[in-house]
Order: sequence, then structure tokens, then C-alpha cells
Amino acid sequence: MSKTNTIFLLKEQVEKQKKLYDIKEKFSYRFDSRTRRLILTYTIPKMVKGKSGNQVIRKVNKEKYISQINDKNWKKYFKGSNSIVIDHSKLVEKLTLQAQEKYDGGIDEYDFKWWIDRWLDRKVGKTKDIKPLSHHTIKGNRNHINQYHQWVIEKYTDSVEIRSHIDNGVDWFEEYYSEKLISKVWNKTTCGTSYRNIKSFYNYVADKSRGQFPYDILRRLKLPKAKNKRDKINRTEYEKIIKFIVDNKDDDLWGKFIMFLRLQLKTGMRVSELVGIKNNEVDEEEKCIWVEGKSGRRQLNFNSKDDEIIWEDILKKKNPKSPYLFYQTRVQFYPKQKKRIEIDRDLQSHTTTSFYLDKFREMRTFLGLRGKFVITSQSLRRYFITRFAKETGNRDLTRQIVGHSTTRMTDYYMGEMIEDDTITTISTGV
Repeated sequence: MSKTNTIFLLKEQVEKQKKLYDIKEKFSYRFDSRTRRLILTYTIPKMVKGKSGNQVIRKVNKEKYISQINDKNWKKYFKGSNSIVIDHSKLVEKLTLQAQEKYDGGIDEYDFKWWIDRWLDRKVGKTKDIKPLSHHTIKGNRNHINQYHQWVIEKYTDSVEIRSHIDNGVDWFEEYYSEKLISKVWNKTTCGTSYRNIKSFYNYVADKSRGQFPYDILRRLKLPKAKNKRDKINRTEYEKIIKFIVDNKDDDLWGKFIMFLRLQLKTGMRVSELVGIKNNEVDEEEKCIWVEGKSGRRQLNFNSKDDEIIWEDILKKKNPKSPYLFYQTRVQFYPKQKKRIEIDRDLQSHTTTSFYLDKFREMRTFLGLRGKFVITSQSLRRYFITRFAKETGNRDLTRQIVGHSTTRMTDYYMGEMIEDDTITTISTGV
């Protein structure tokens, strides 16, 4: 039977049953063009801003994906008093009434996307303390909630209503992360990161909905634990990196990346903090760099005798035409001079984290360092944290310098202390 004939027969059967059972609700059906699964289509009223700025009611189209019914087996679901048409008439009526209940307040609190927008607009977060959110946190929130939102509304059209997450949110998120893990789009660490972001969103809704949404709905989920293979660099790897810096710091192909290496070994900065340093955050008078990180603003000093060379190199990098210390450049080869020269590419944009990570992988292969997920850019940060904490005996100072919110996170990075006392922190003179 052709697709046209199938949908015609379906519509004919639905109209007959609506008349037979005196169904007044307006809804219809269609088959998904790709999967040929049944889709219920209906409308609900929604309050929006009109052209004049006044609140007006509009009809909004909604869809519900019926995965168990397709264009081959649909007939058995549309028979007699057990017809699915009856159930769907009750569902559409219920959703319409729920939408109308919200008009008294003149807000869209039933809308999933409305809550997402409010969550992303917040300026402070709450764990044990209330504190301002960093742009890194907000960026992570936006990335994870938008991915989840897109996935869940494509799979389950009733997810557009935030109250439907009360009964279904746990199952939806479990299916979401399972699909990502099975397809190997995510590893277990990414899964855990997404979980923390979505859990934070749902708890925000619970806090702000005045008891209409339960707290901690994801608590029963038992996520697979990630096995962290990442390690700090060992003595041999440290010496290889130092030699690499000394040999290549004047090479245009490696120069900018090596400056990143030196700064990370000196300060333990995150990659995202390194690439985004602004010229006005380099305080020439105080000989320090101000860093805006996840835990707020912090000061990194370069005022010891050992810091003189690296500080001079930092000042040389400053370009008055760019707001960023490390703006975007590219390396071009000139055959006549037989030289590779770094030239400006975009003075108004900072170097991307991808540039640093790609160069790090290239260096890791070149030096024969331990491979993927073992030695990464975080290994240098972990090296700094471990060494500084051991040499100073001050975990809280270490926490402040590297921008951790708690010493618990600093302890996680430290793991077991480096036992070889012959290693010293990087000489900033290289």
C-alpha cells in the first residue's frame, strides 16, 4: 500500500472514531518521513508578547512521538473502545488545561526552554556557598543543557513541558547518556560532567518553582565511574620537556606554544586561562598577571629573581594593537629565505585552546611521552600543583594559586606526592 493511501485510511479511521465517541479535542496523526513511526500532533495555548508588548495567547503546535506504532501495525491500535484515539483525546485535554492554569501568573513556567533561559541567565551559583559564576562554568552549563534539550525534545515531544520531567526526567537522562556512551561519542568522564550540569539545572528548577518541582530527581542514577588514567609527568618526561623548550623556544613554529608551556609549568594555569590572557591583565608595575578563572579573580606573581627572563618575554609578546597577549597568528614558510615566520592572523581574537592541544599532542609524539589520556596538558598543571604543595607545605595557598574552589579538588590533583626530591620546579629562565 502506498504512503498516501496509508495516511488517508488512518485519517478516515480517526474521524470516524472522533464522531463515534464524541471527541471534541483537536488533534491529528502523521507518520515520520524517515522512521515511519506514528506522531500525534496537537496545539496548546501559550502566552507570549504581542507586537504592542502586551501578553497575548497563541496556539503552539506540539508533537508526541509514538514509537511503538508504525505504518505497518497501526490498524490494531485504532480498533473499538480500546482505540488509542480515546487515550490521546484525554492527553490533549489534560495538557491544554495544564497550560491554561499558568495564565494567572502571566509567565511560561510550564515551558522547559523558559527554565533553561532563566538558569543560563543566573549570575551566582550555590553549592555549599553562594558565589558568582565564572564564564567557564556558564559556558559548560550552556553546552551541556543545550545538547540535552535538543536531544530530549526530538525524542520526546512532551518534554517541552517542565512538569513532564518530574516523572520522566530520570529515564530520559539515563537513556541520553547511555546512548552517548554506547556510540562512543562520550567517555565516562564526559558522562559525569553532563550529569552534574543537568542535575544542577533540575535542582535550580526545584529551588525556584516554590515546591512545584521535586529536589534532586536524578539521585537514584548510578553513573559508571570513570577510571582516570591521566598522570603527572615523571622525571624523565620533565627533562625531555625542558630540553624541548630550550632547543625550540626561538623557532617560530613552536615559539608561541613553548611560551604556553613555560607559563603553565610556572603557574599551573588552565589552558583556557592561558590562551585568553588579556594585555590589560598583565600588570607591569606589580609584575603579575590577573587571571579570571572558575573560582574568581586571582593574582599570579613574577617578581622573583628567577622570573626575570620569563617576565621580559611576556612583555615582548604584548602588542598594543591587540587586546590579547596571545592573539591569533599563523606560521608561513618563505622559500627564498628558507625560513618559517610567524605572522599576524587576527589581532582581535585570542589563540584557541585547540591550537594549544594540537601542539601538545604533536610535542607528546615527538618526545615519546606517554600517550593519550595519560599525559595531557593537565599533566603539567598536576605537576605544578604537586610540586608547589610539597615544597611549601601549604595546600590552601596552592589551591588559591591554581584557582581551585576547595582543597578537596587540590588533593585530587595531587594524588600521591612525587617522591623524587631531585626534581625542582621549572626555572623560569629557560
